[in-house]
Amino acid sequence: MIIHSDPILIASLAIPLIAAIIASFTGKRVSATLASASFLPIIVYSLYNIAIGADYLVPLGALPRPIGMVYLINDGLSNAFGFAIALISLTISIVSVPYMEHRFKVLGLPEQFNIYFLLFTLCGISMLWIVYAYNLILMYIGIEISLIASFLLIYFYGYDGFGKTRQWIGVLYFVYTHIASVLFLVGAIVLALYANTMDLYSIKYIPPLAWALMLIGMLIKLPSFGPHVWLPWAHGMHPTPVAALIISVVGLSAYILARLYLISPYFIVDYRIPILAYAIIGGVLTGLGVFRHRYHYKWLLAYSTVANMAYLLAGLAVGTYGIVGLTLHFIAHQFGKAVLFMTAGAIIAYYEVTDIDEMGGLQTYIPSVGAAALLGWMSLSGIFTVALLGEFYIFLGLIDTLGFSLDTLWAFAGLAFMFILTGYYGFWALKEVFYGQPRRQYEKVKVDPRFVVPLYVLGLASVILLFPPASTSLISSILKAIGTVMGHV
Repeated sequence: MIIHSDPILIASLAIPLIAAIIASFTGKRVSATLASASFLPIIVYSLYNIAIGADYLVPLGALPRPIGMVYLINDGLSNAFGFAIALISLTISIVSVPYMEHRFKVLGLPEQFNIYFLLFTLCGISMLWIVYAYNLILMYIGIEISLIASFLLIYFYGYDGFGKTRQWIGVLYFVYTHIASVLFLVGAIVLALYANTMDLYSIKYIPPLAWALMLIGMLIKLPSFGPHVWLPWAHGMHPTPVAALIISVVGLSAYILARLYLISPYFIVDYRIPILAYAIIGGVLTGLGVFRHRYHYKWLLAYSTVANMAYLLAGLAVGTYGIVGLTLHFIAHQFGKAVLFMTAGAIIAYYEVTDIDEMGGLQTYIPSVGAAALLGWMSLSGIFTVALLGEFYIFLGLIDTLGFSLDTLWAFAGLAFMFILTGYYGFWALKEVFYGQPRRQYEKVKVDPRFVVPLYVLGLASVILLFPPASTSLISSILKAIGTVMGHV
């Protein structure tokens, strides 16, 4: 793998950090503009490098062993994830302004956009540092910053509900995700003591104990079925733009595991069948559980997130093509779910309702929001969006690793049912919220363009990425990145 300097990448990752600090001393308009504009460089940078198939390491310096050399990695995998996170951070920062104006009024607080955008931007940039980091200690630092920033956002500005305060919910979120982070750190330390480095470029083998600890930690943070109990509280009770943003926090667990897999795949290969079965069973159960959560629109979306994380885990289990499918589905899910959470945010801001049993017929009153929701569910379901390619590559990975026979039919049937189930509950939810007869009285309102234009950007981006040349460049760069890393090992 080529190693050379890249001041543009370093600057692109530093700009949002600088913007966050400056935003903490400014008012609403300046802090919002800084937060949005600061993610533009990394969007442009990632798209350019996807197009040219960039594939190299950027040295930042060395630390005493067992930390070792600290690199950033610029390849198709990091740029695909980086583009998705940066675009979501930019668009959701725009939606944040009208939403948080409403939220501050409800909380009876003076507008605190300087604090909000400081934490929001820190959360966004910490995820980008995770994506581009190629040393485990740098990844861990990014994980912790994203955790602390998102915890403070729910602690200060989240929702009380179901007999719990936002402070209690924030602590629940912090404890679960911090346990996940600590398990990852302990696994990284075990690996460092074995390999005498945390530099992923120098590591050729991850011992079983280290693999197991990091895998369990990331399964909690993903979250997979079982440890998922924290996510509906966090997603449901976060300020809605933050809920849209931290979808990337949970999905990045799959990215970290994919990076580890490319270096030392034996552990996932040895446990491929149990992992795949766990992903499918968990995905089906949580997908079916979506129907139970009509009492709270955001909780319904949160359970959908858990179900969709099963796709990423299944992709991890089925080899090289599965990693491609994982990446494409991450992008589709992040775009679609960010759109859907902010449709929930618009409904809250204009009608103060979260219970689906009180909705229905909203397409008549806020048609621009309903159209955005349609794009969101299309993105999740793989209907004319990049998720279609994600599903294809996960199936291709399944054929490549297990073959197609009566013995493997359960896996194909399970994955197919998961995909169909997503589309079914998605359009069921769309009908329940936006179509049919209103279940309470509403008035038509003029929706602030900042609530909908960013959502159309995300929804249309998911459509554009399905078609060449966007899809061909993206997939080629991901496959090149996978081949380079596995070839080096």
